[in-house]
Amino acid sequence: MGTYRQTVVDLDASPEEAVAWGDRGREWLEAEGLIRPVPWQDGVVQLAGPRWREAVDLVPPDWRARIKELEEEPCGELRVVAGRTVLLAGMGRVPDPICPRCQSATSTWSGEVIDTWYTTGAADLGCPACARRVPLPDWDWTRDYFAFAYLGFEFDDWPPLDPHFTAAFGKVLGHRIRVLAGKW
Repeated sequence: MGTYRQTVVDLDASPEEAVAWGDRGREWLEAEGLIRPVPWQDGVVQLAGPRWREAVDLVPPDWRARIKELEEEPCGELRVVAGRTVLLAGMGRVPDPICPRCQSATSTWSGEVIDTWYTTGAADLGCPACARRVPLPDWDWTRDYFAFAYLGFEFDDWPPLDPHFTAAFGKVLGHRIRVLAGKW
């Protein structure tokens, strides 16, 4: 059991504009009919909208693909996460960072750099292969495991997001994106 979470991360939203870009992204998803606001307890949750299928890849092994007139929607919600955060793909072995300068993966790094970035918003990681220090958010990670950013859109328990959808969403945001996916 657990939650299958896919996060579309806006890699370029600044701390000052993350909330505004989060609202813009949520409003676009609503306008496209991909999500819909639903009153819940003392607030509102964002659930799948009438056109949710256009955002996902219903591959043949997926049970939903075998039911032609399926009215059921993904059971999870969309959450907009705005503010300095470490977004990750899920549980499991922590992957190796990949240097953005020389593309070398390294297993010689300390988790303290993550704590520093989360606390201060700035941290560099040194590459043992090319000896350059690079800001932590610029690094890639094997299995697209981490993203250090100020804005993320978390889709819980949705079928796999279609790459065409995530590319279109990135264009709406006008920023680089990274998609993280994994089980929680």
